[in-house]
Amino acid sequence: MIFYDEAIIKVKAGDGGNGASSFRSEKYRAKGGPDGGDGGRGGSTYFKVNPELNTLSNFNAIKHYEAENGDNGGINDRHGVSGEDLFLEIPQGTIVYDKETKEILFDLTDPSEEIMITKGGRGGRGNAHFKTSTNQAPRLSELGEPGEEKEIKLELKLVADVAIIGVPSAGKSTLISVISNARPKIADYPFTTLIPNLGVVSVDGFSFVVIDVPGLIKDAYKGKGLGDAFLRHIERSRIIVHLIDITSKDPLQDYKIIRNELKKYNKELLKKPEIVVLNKIDVFGNDKELLEDLIKTLEKVSKKKVYPISAVAKKGVSDLLYEIKDEIKKLPKPKVKKEIIKIFKPQERLMQNFSVEKKGENFIVFGKRIERFASQTNPDSEEGIIRLLRVLDSVNLIKVLLKKGIKEGHFIKIGRRTGRFQDNMIVIIG
Repeated sequence: MIFYDEAIIKVKAGDGGNGASSFRSEKYRAKGGPDGGDGGRGGSTYFKVNPELNTLSNFNAIKHYEAENGDNGGINDRHGVSGEDLFLEIPQGTIVYDKETKEILFDLTDPSEEIMITKGGRGGRGNAHFKTSTNQAPRLSELGEPGEEKEIKLELKLVADVAIIGVPSAGKSTLISVISNARPKIADYPFTTLIPNLGVVSVDGFSFVVIDVPGLIKDAYKGKGLGDAFLRHIERSRIIVHLIDITSKDPLQDYKIIRNELKKYNKELLKKPEIVVLNKIDVFGNDKELLEDLIKTLEKVSKKKVYPISAVAKKGVSDLLYEIKDEIKKLPKPKVKKEIIKIFKPQERLMQNFSVEKKGENFIVFGKRIERFASQTNPDSEEGIIRLLRVLDSVNLIKVLLKKGIKEGHFIKIGRRTGRFQDNMIVIIG
């Protein structure tokens, strides 16, 4: 399996169905009154957290996702069926960004979370809605509203209580395989671990999640080795278990290098509780004095108690697990900060709130309400076009366009509708 912790995708909600324009057929009355039904709402798109996922690989294979459109309305006041919502499963710990603005929309750390990404378009109203005392036979009906669409960036920071870090071949994979249900690839050469491995550990009924971070080397934060791709996963952890290989040429230097990499990537990582572990002590045999000297030296450098273990022989592992459990219990429960995007701002509900941007000889009108109104206008309906032009006149759009420098023959785009400026008027052409 290839591990991916970043992806860029396009997500579109379904369009609303079109409203119908029809009339009852009654005896002796060719047009017994409007009975065009409304279109169905388009399906919305959602992200749903699946705690069993730990990669964004699916989103690198498929880049475009679209919910179902709503059905059109029918005769006899029959309303169209709403489109099915689309649910996309993502790993716990995924951050959702707006690709264009780089704004954080959601930070999904709750294992049961569901959030809407794009909202389905409203169904257009049928002509039955437009009957009045002065217009008993309206031919006016609305098109469905376009569904929202976004280009978004996904970034995964795996959620774990404990991050096991260290240089390549320190024995991280062996340790996580011994203490948890994880089954990583293990070999006697560097960079065996190419993806983070998650495992669940249980100590006297107390459970916690552990992540084995692929080996870090000097200048990992710059992109050397594998470290820069996986350093972000340490940020989610609550405790760091720093595994040191006793058979290394210089265990003390290994410790200093990794601490420096954490500092350069994000100095906040140095504030996390750290448990220092000296692994592979079985190779020392009965030479306890040499082992004790190394432990004392490492404790002096790290200013922390050092736990000697042999992951392979499972020696000292039990004491380490109890220490991890005790450290986790001391910590307050993590608080998750979320930045939730607002679908509508109060001023966006007003038709008058819009802006005009000039692009060459084209003028584009932006505004949630005015774009939606224009998009739902049927360009083939004379009554609909008259209604749209009346609204554009009420918000003084022509006055704004003249200030922006519009000239005869220039084009105006509002939502899905296009117009041409002619004789000091807007002529809808599509």
